[in-house]
Amino acid sequence: MKNKNNMRKLIATALVGTLFLSGCASVPDNAGSDPKDPWEPLNRQIYAFNQGFDTVISRPLAKGYQFITPKPVRESVTRVFKNTMEPANAVNNVAQGKVEDGILSLFRLLINSTVGIAGIFDVAQEVGIERKEEDVGQTLAVWGIPSGPYFVIPIFGPSTVRDGLAYIPEVFLDPNTYVGEPWFTWPWWGAKYISARERLLPVTDMLENTVDPYVATRNAYLQSRQSAIADGDEPAMIQPNSLLDPFAEDEEAPDSNKTSKEMKK
Repeated sequence: MKNKNNMRKLIATALVGTLFLSGCASVPDNAGSDPKDPWEPLNRQIYAFNQGFDTVISRPLAKGYQFITPKPVRESVTRVFKNTMEPANAVNNVAQGKVEDGILSLFRLLINSTVGIAGIFDVAQEVGIERKEEDVGQTLAVWGIPSGPYFVIPIFGPSTVRDGLAYIPEVFLDPNTYVGEPWFTWPWWGAKYISARERLLPVTDMLENTVDPYVATRNAYLQSRQSAIADGDEPAMIQPNSLLDPFAEDEEAPDSNKTSKEMKK
């Protein structure tokens, strides 16, 4: 009981410190002048809170996970999470009129859940069935719903009004939602969050080395989302296209020095 109380005090202290740091965030005089980001003053405060939370909680957990878990195991865990996202891929592909891609997503789910042992191995990829990643935010965009202003969500990070609201139906497309057992559901969400944060470590480190990390993160997110909505057909200055998507298909890592210089411009 004493250990639990000490842990609660530690977490409470960390959160209070994070809130204090967010209150000290500097906001430029021209904040909000960008039509894509009219809520910039508020967004910068939330961004500062997120950075504090990340420094105190998320990043240490991700680094610890990376340190104690061999890379092949981490990659297998990521494939398992990707496999549970195939129902959402199937529904969103069909909703966007890409019925064939939706069927392929279901084939991937079937093959990887059985032969691939719950997705530990991407057998579908080996036989030529590529992952067709789509989410509700992309579907809403295809339906003509505007993105709305850029919005930084507490803990979760960069988004837009459209993509933020899309998180709600995304939850109901995740099979874990229907397990119904808290002892499994909450550790699953926690493990998925830590796995995602670990995969984003190189990208966030790169963004932090820019002149204005807030602007760099915003531009990277908006650009990568636009490219994802266009299925990669629209050129992007920053590669890979799904720069801030931890569960995107693995691509060659960008040149951090070159990208940092581009962002500073």
